[in-house]
Amino acid sequence: MVLKGQLSNPLKIAATLVAHGSKRIGGFHIRPSDDHADGRREEKGRLSNPPQRRLSRADIDDLLDAYRAGVSINQLAVEFGIHRSTVAGHLDRHCVPRHSEQTAWDYDTLREAAELYATGLSLADVAHEFGVDAQTVANRFRRAGVAMRPRRGWTSHVRTEHVRR
Repeated sequence: MVLKGQLSNPLKIAATLVAHGSKRIGGFHIRPSDDHADGRREEKGRLSNPPQRRLSRADIDDLLDAYRAGVSINQLAVEFGIHRSTVAGHLDRHCVPRHSEQTAWDYDTLREAAELYATGLSLADVAHEFGVDAQTVANRFRRAGVAMRPRRGWTSHVRTEHVRR
């Protein structure tokens, strides 16, 4: 049997033919989908993804200690060979506060940062002064209602038009 272009989904048809015992279609050898190129046979009902790494209790303790010592979530994910959301899950389950929560500004720090910004320092300069990222400063200012200067080269008209789109 030769499959021609009139069939809308030849792969589906080929899979059906293979299921009925056909080994060759149009001169091509068809390999059943549950056989691997190296001769292994896939078990039915098993995912082909590699097994997930489970951390031992000692590994979890090491992860928590490293995070408390200042190692970032991304660094821990690479070090332990797990996804960053898994690291975050372990932190949450063990009630470990996130670094961002530990470095939140109190009222006096926020006021001092806002005063520096009001004197003309850029967000990046204020961020450098407090050892955080410029976007962190901008986010904290927005949440606290600190008036922010428009970006260089932007007028209020341009910003308004940009927001409307």
